Amino acid sequence: MSNPITTWIKSGMETYKDREDWMAERVSENSVNSQKLSDERHGPFKPHNVHQCESRARVNFRPNAAISSLAGSEMGDAGSFRAVRAYQSDFAKRRDEILTDIAKNG
Repeated sequence: MSNPITTWIKSGMETYKDREDWMAERVSENSVNSQKLSDERHGPFKPHNVHQCESRARVNFRPNAAISSLAGSEMGDAGSFRAVRAYQSDFAKRRDEILTDIAKNG
């Protein structure tokens, strides 16, 4: 006659084969999920990080002036697309100045 509590505990325990089968299933699921994520990230019709969505009703973005002298200008809104566009246009102008200087002076 065996102990009923020990029998009950043993009936709920998983075997080594069950653990190995579960691990193989988990590895295959993660492989499929990582490929899905890679396909979503590099697909032709989806932007980068499309799987990460903003869960808040309103995004917490308040334009802040990075430098007080730039406040009120396009470059003043730190982190905005307008600031990036303004900086890129200024960099393009500076690049053109450098290239013309190199062309003139050799």
